[in-house]
Amino acid sequence: MSVDPNCQRYLRPILIFSVAAFAATLVAQPVSADDRPWAERMFDKTKIDFGVLTRDGVAKRRIKITSLWRDDTHIAEVRTTCGCSAAKPQKTTLKSRESTYIEVTMDTHRFTYRKDSNVIVTFDKPLHAEVRIPITSYILPDVVMKPSVAEFGSAEYGGKAERKITVSYNGQYGWALKGVKADNKHLAAKLTKVNTGNGRVQYEVVVTLKKSAPVGEIRDQVFLITDDRQAQRIPILVHAKVEPDITITPSVAALGSLRPGQKKTINLVIKGKKPIAIEGIDSADKATQFETKLKDGKQPVHVIPFTVTAPETPGRFDAEFTVRIAGRPDPITFKAYGHTVAAKESVSSKEKSSAKE
Repeated sequence: MSVDPNCQRYLRPILIFSVAAFAATLVAQPVSADDRPWAERMFDKTKIDFGVLTRDGVAKRRIKITSLWRDDTHIAEVRTTCGCSAAKPQKTTLKSRESTYIEVTMDTHRFTYRKDSNVIVTFDKPLHAEVRIPITSYILPDVVMKPSVAEFGSAEYGGKAERKITVSYNGQYGWALKGVKADNKHLAAKLTKVNTGNGRVQYEVVVTLKKSAPVGEIRDQVFLITDDRQAQRIPILVHAKVEPDITITPSVAALGSLRPGQKKTINLVIKGKKPIAIEGIDSADKATQFETKLKDGKQPVHVIPFTVTAPETPGRFDAEFTVRIAGRPDPITFKAYGHTVAAKESVSSKEKSSAKE
């Protein structure tokens, strides 16, 4: 069957656009054994179960989204299907392999008993897609926690901190707490029954952030254990940000382009909140050779010459180094990377080539 030339003129752009769109889909979706839609693969969870919650509490969960595609991923909209919940992304545009979080909040002030909802995340890049995450919770009407979160805020590394929470029951039926459990090894929790003298049941929960807590953010829960078969575990949200007691600059050292065997020296500046002594610097990467000169004794600031020898094999090299601090169980780390050019290739020509790229 022949096609009218005028029709060909209009059909050709449509065919080209269709082929381009199909090719874009192939670019956006790498080969994977995961047969879920491309957008769902970016989510670290496909549902949120808040479990049993108390009245007037703070109930929050986070969904992690990681872009798996070469092109930018853009979140066009985040919404929920019920007034009992809300959701907000930390950022809306992700580069390849970049991650963000969507924080989901359940309203325990205005709502009680079982609540079901959905978080709907809409994408418009690299392609249009919509992901629906179911939410469920059960809000106890007669149990109240004050404060509702074990919030430590900024905590000092190697220090110990405590937060107290009061749990009250105002119902008509018998109800009791049997204990409290902390699954995180850096947290501890203790439960004490308090006699209020008015016939009401009240408990005090002490949540402890241990000295072993590592540097970084802790978002976790401890669980109240009840005698209620319908609600045996009640979570208490725990949040802390353990601040570093020691900093190292640069934390990532760019060594540039080097010839095989060429040496490059940088100065490491290591600062402590109190005087520290450095025992040594190590690396598990045997291919990267390095030298350093350490100073004896304790000082609040150490400026250390650190020399790396470029490997003999051309190409990119990178390594992670650990700095051992006297009396500190956990070492601190930093990274260094560079590029070894071929023996016949000058460093300047390599740098020019990189600049063009």
